[in-house]
Amino acid sequence: MKQYSFSSQLTLVGKAWEIRHQLKLMVQQSPASIRNQKNKSVSTLGDYLEHRRSASR
Repeated sequence: MKQYSFSSQLTLVGKAWEIRHQLKLMVQQSPASIRNQKNKSVSTLGDYLEHRRSASR
């Protein structure tokens, strides 16, 4: 579990929320060209991570 502080209020969140949150962040951070090209679309989390690894090198 992780904890976050929002306006003086402590919030504990579980793994399901954390996974969902991280996936949303990944979608927001991925370039629009990857999301929009049919022949290069990211269809799985594994595909996304592989693309991200190769892009960071």
